[in-house]
Amino acid sequence: MHFSFYIAKRYLASRKSRNAINIISFVSILGVATGTMALVVVLSVFNGFDGLIKSLISSFDPDIKITAREGKVFLPESAGKNKILEIPGVVAISEVLEENALIRYDERQYIATLKGVDSCYVYVNGIDTMIVDGNFILNKENVPMAVVGQGVAWYLKVGLTFTNPLIIYMPKRTGKINPANPTASFNRYLIWPSGVFGIEQDYDSK
Repeated sequence: MHFSFYIAKRYLASRKSRNAINIISFVSILGVATGTMALVVVLSVFNGFDGLIKSLISSFDPDIKITAREGKVFLPESAGKNKILEIPGVVAISEVLEENALIRYDERQYIATLKGVDSCYVYVNGIDTMIVDGNFILNKENVPMAVVGQGVAWYLKVGLTFTNPLIIYMPKRTGKINPANPTASFNRYLIWPSGVFGIEQDYDSK
């Protein structure tokens, strides 16, 4: 290592018979140094973005998620809900039911994932701290309400006043499509939007 450094130092510091060689050497050093510094800066920026995205996702996702191995639903008691609550350090458990649904708002429609959650949902993911417009309200005077992602709100043009309800079309879980009357195979609900959340593009658009 010391011998290589010695050779390089003698080559760079020694006087050349032609001045152009010195200029070419220093330009080459400057180019390599600039490229290296730019690469370090770019990698650092991407590393920061990666850490930011991971922190956002980790703050939204629960620490442990239990899903059905077969089918779409299961009884929480069958997964040992009461035993999990007895584990020291477990603060809350939230029961979530989700399904794809067709959502209409005024004249626009969009296929998104509809999540039905309980009152403990905010304790396992902190979504109430990520509201960018409106408020995190899921029920008001026994009227069901919904909080939508920024991407869904942008596509449906959900306004700031939230004066119109979202029209939800959900396929009946035990029903079959009736060719003669397809609408009979879906449940229809009216849900008023109460707020908009912003977490990450993939979540917000679903």
